[in-house]
Amino acid sequence: MPIFDFICEDCAETTTEFYHGFEEHTPPICKCGGTTYRSWLTTGKSQCGDKERTSMALGVHPSQIADGSVFKMHPGARFNSRGDMVTKNLTEHKQRLKERGWVDRNGN
Repeated sequence: MPIFDFICEDCAETTTEFYHGFEEHTPPICKCGGTTYRSWLTTGKSQCGDKERTSMALGVHPSQIADGSVFKMHPGARFNSRGDMVTKNLTEHKQRLKERGWVDRNGN
């Protein structure tokens, strides 16, 4: 999905827009009401790569977090308030899946 930055001609505020496909779109209107133009500089933003992930598949019941039983299986793991595991990158995510006994059928 292409990511474009638009800069306001009046206040110079940058707005980021996500577009489906590469067809022409009308530039967004700035919060101040000014017209914007597309910045042709590289945005430097990436939607992929090594980033924090939230896994519902590795989630547990919040009571397991409260009594600490989940930390016997996953020492040092972090969970959000709903019980979903939060991993810092893809490598940790794969390690936690192996701890659960999950098999990667793709060989990755």
